[in-house]
Amino acid sequence: MTSTPTSPIAAQSPFNPSISHPSQIVISENLKPAILDHLAYLKEFYDHPEFLQKQSREYAIYRYETFWLPFLAEHGELDIIPPLDILFVWHSHMLAPTAYASDCERLFERVLPNRVRPRTEQLLKFSEQLWTKKFNRTMPFELDYSTNIQVIPPYTSKIKYALSQAMERQADFYYAVALGHYKDSDFLEEAIKRYKKFIYLKRLNPQLYVVPMYDIDIVWHTHQLFPEVYRRDMITNLQHVLHHDDTTQDRSANSKLSTSDHETRHKWFELYGDRLPKNGSMYRGKTSKDFYQYVADFTFLLECQRYAIFVQFLDQNSTAIGATGKTTDNRATTVLSLDDHLPGAEPLPEQLFAQINSSDQELFARGSSGYIEAHFEADFNDLTAQLVLKLQQKAGYWPMNYFSSLEEHEISAEKLHPITHFTQPVKSGLAADGNDEAGALYYLLNKPIDHSSPISRIVPKARRLAVGIPAIDINTVIVRYEAVDYEDVTLGQNYLTQLGTSFLFNLENVKVRQALHSILPVHQEQPTLLNIRHTIINDIDIFTATFNSAIFASCHTLNWSQLPLPNQVSSNPDKSVVTLDPDLEEALIVKDHTGDWGIVKFTKDLFTASLEESASDQHYQFSLYRFQPNGQVQEEIVYIDWEDDKWLIGSENFGIEMNTWSISVKRVALANSMQYICLGAALISRFDALFTQIFGKQEETDLLASDETYNDNDLLANDIGKISLNGTNGVNGLKNTVSKKKPQMAMNNV
Repeated sequence: MTSTPTSPIAAQSPFNPSISHPSQIVISENLKPAILDHLAYLKEFYDHPEFLQKQSREYAIYRYETFWLPFLAEHGELDIIPPLDILFVWHSHMLAPTAYASDCERLFERVLPNRVRPRTEQLLKFSEQLWTKKFNRTMPFELDYSTNIQVIPPYTSKIKYALSQAMERQADFYYAVALGHYKDSDFLEEAIKRYKKFIYLKRLNPQLYVVPMYDIDIVWHTHQLFPEVYRRDMITNLQHVLHHDDTTQDRSANSKLSTSDHETRHKWFELYGDRLPKNGSMYRGKTSKDFYQYVADFTFLLECQRYAIFVQFLDQNSTAIGATGKTTDNRATTVLSLDDHLPGAEPLPEQLFAQINSSDQELFARGSSGYIEAHFEADFNDLTAQLVLKLQQKAGYWPMNYFSSLEEHEISAEKLHPITHFTQPVKSGLAADGNDEAGALYYLLNKPIDHSSPISRIVPKARRLAVGIPAIDINTVIVRYEAVDYEDVTLGQNYLTQLGTSFLFNLENVKVRQALHSILPVHQEQPTLLNIRHTIINDIDIFTATFNSAIFASCHTLNWSQLPLPNQVSSNPDKSVVTLDPDLEEALIVKDHTGDWGIVKFTKDLFTASLEESASDQHYQFSLYRFQPNGQVQEEIVYIDWEDDKWLIGSENFGIEMNTWSISVKRVALANSMQYICLGAALISRFDALFTQIFGKQEETDLLASDETYNDNDLLANDIGKISLNGTNGVNGLKNTVSKKKPQMAMNNV
């Protein structure tokens, strides 16, 4: 936001000539709690985008001028507040303080008062009662703009300020101050001090078009929302009302805003000896809210799932479990044995596994146990309607072996429905928490074996037939990240629709490094589920998850301008306050159609610290801070672990296997799968490069080719095979102390 000097409004508050220091600047209102209340209703308005539709804005302006202002003029001595749609019109009007005062004095012969306070249910109810009494239900207090298009009756506005355009401009402001540190006590204390320095700078430079940083701007905005107080304070401090000009928004080089910003910074440094720009207080670009697309139906991810079907005969007391030693097949994620022996027997080499998806429904049955063969027959046009397990007895001698039918069991469509429809996670037949364990089975069939059954004759101790799929297989979707070469690209006018994000600087005609990688089902070459566009601009990496030109999520580097230093906030900050020490830490922000989805932050010495003798749990974990709809932040711990020769990264909701560049997402987190996949791609790229920076390259498998493009061999597995991760000495002779078992990552063998 910006400001220019204006003619003093007729008021008799005396200018104070004795102010000789910023601390003496007069602010008559306690702005700190008011800022929190201000941010609260900005968030509420941000959550109702229907208020910003043109027709909605125009109708809210009609309600504001025709109903609210006369109502306020009549009941101004009472503690009343307007409904949210009217409040934002009023808010935008007050943020043009000279225009607001001029309009009020012309219409009501005085400036109508306001003060920022919590919008409590009691206050809203009281205001609505007075409103209804006055307007006799001809104009409702609250309106639902999402379902009704309001028709504005003919009227002539007497307000000269262009309110509709002002509302549009102010709607973008909340995103700039939405992160948690803007609610931190210490951060706000410092922001108020900087606001006083900002006013003092203007006092010493009356002709300067002052441009604030956003920490100052939120204080300035809040001060203006007390119109009478602001007017009186500014005349005391400056001898005129400091006008707030938000119409100047051109940030291009040599623009008024750009040159004034540079001059303000120069004058600030000259006067105070420190920088005006401050960590966490700079321009954040525009929100992705309602710009990105979202997925409503996740059944396309069935392409990513292949299940091992486990058939087992059990005695009376044993429980069906999955094989403990899982192997990897080039066509199956997890291989489990057909076992007609008692529990404890070695798994047999013959396997059963299945793939059920929309493009290529298939079931495989290979071999037998030596006594009994089990296979499935299905109606592939509608797999949920018919799936039959056939048990057959082996007879004859080689090469004249044959199988005679013993039993057939139809698998219930109710059992298949949860697998083929991505609605809720399936529940295993074991304990409630068994869904995270590879051995926890989702039973397709679990029934006793009758004494007269042929099965009982062949396997005398068998009492029960169990057919199941490991719940973790069903509840985990696995994709793979397939990278391609990078190219030099010059961004065009439509770069925003490519990158999905904006920065302070204009990127048009900027040359970048860019590649369009693929996200594929882990076991198939097709279809392409998603593309990850990776754009490298100096020290900023931007990843966008796209399909058919629509953006579903993005992830980009955060630097000092977006997050505060740890010493700039309270010593024990709220979890929603994310800080960044650029010398030691890196951070990425993930965005989706709701706006900011989460921030992930990790230390640059993540790998070296985790391999030292003194390493603790904290050394091999970092945090993903997930933004909740209610404004709270939930911390999701992400672990780094070595398993045999595999390098795994993951939380309880997602996982990455760096050897194969596979990304897994649990079904419970499927609604956020695009976000996790985009984040996974960003972490693969960054951690692969960071690992190489720390430990160097193998000459024969350089991660960066001579032309600095990523080549086809850009897999950590090529390097990691030469490093002992489980012995007494780890990388570069450092001991690997990562030995404690972590909570189950959303990871399956691939």
